[in-house]
Formats: sequence, structure tokens, C-alpha cells
Amino acid sequence: MDLIKKQSTLKDTKKRIKHRFWTEIYQGAKLFTLSGVLNGRYPDTEINLLSRFISVMKFRPLVFRNQHPYLLADRLQDLTPRELIRENPKMDRTITLYGYLRGPNLPARNAKVHIPGAGDLEIKEVERLKDPCPLPTLESERRRKMGEKAKLIHAPMSDVGGVMYDKDAVYVNVPGSFSKGGDGKS
Repeated sequence: MDLIKKQSTLKDTKKRIKHRFWTEIYQGAKLFTLSGVLNGRYPDTEINLLSRFISVMKFRPLVFRNQHPYLLADRLQDLTPRELIRENPKMDRTITLYGYLRGPNLPARNAKVHIPGAGDLEIKEVERLKDPCPLPTLESERRRKMGEKAKLIHAPMSDVGGVMYDKDAVYVNVPGSFSKGGDGKS
């Protein structure tokens, strides 16, 4: 909007964006518009007003989020045989998604899901994996010191710490232990 010079066009554009924002989020949601970039920066007073509004704002949970499950996918794995993809690149594929579910539970079978950019798809199967990093228990909270084992970084499905989870296995990458050295010795 910084590039719009005509005042009436700018006003109409802001009005259209505000109404679209209200239909997507909720009626009356606050929308800030900044006056424009001056010398490579937005005016400090407008940024201060925006940051003050954000700091005192009350969280309003979205009804859609509480009523619909949504998944943060960490990893996608294509299970379609490569030969079939080579023969027909536009064929329907079978994929597995690994991630974290929020909101209510996903239906176990035949549920429709929407993936942005891919469209509406059908779920064949949903399986819950055991949490690799469960919440602390009452006993672990009573301890005064963390043991060395508890201090290790553990970030499943993020390739941090060399641990990767699969549906039926756990893979641990230990560099140097099982790889061959330069002279051919293990």
C-alpha cells in the first residue's frame, strides 16, 4: 500500500482489506495501517503505538481453532514407489505426515482434510505415536538437580540431537561410531 499515491484509492483499499480481515478473523478485529516508509523506516510514533497495542492486548481464542483439528507437520514422507512416479508423474500419491496435532482429535478414518496448495484430501489412517519427550512427572519435579541424561537436547523430528522417529522405529545418528575412517578401519 506504500506505492498507492491517490488518497481515494488508498482509502478504498484499506476498507476492502479491513472487511476481508473481519470475515477471516472476527468482526471488529483491530487492523493497523502505517502511513508509509520515510527514509527507509516506518515512523517511530506509529511503531510505538502498534507495540503498545500488542503488549496490552487480550488473547481472544478463535472459535474455528477450538472446533477443528489442525496439524503442524514436521516431516513428510512419500510412500509411492519411485518407478510408478517415473512412469506417471501426475498420479495420486500416498504420503505420511509426522507432526503435532492441536485442537480436537482427528477422525481415525475417511476424514477430509485441507492442505494449502494441495486441496482437499482423504485420510486413510491416523496413528498416535508415543510422545518421545513427555511432560515432567511429579517424581521428576521433586528432584533438586537435573541428571546429565535430562540435560541432553531432545528435539524429535527436527534433526537436532541425531534422533529421528518413524512409525515403527527410532533412528539414532551417532557420528563417528559406525562410520569408516580414512584408512578403511572402523
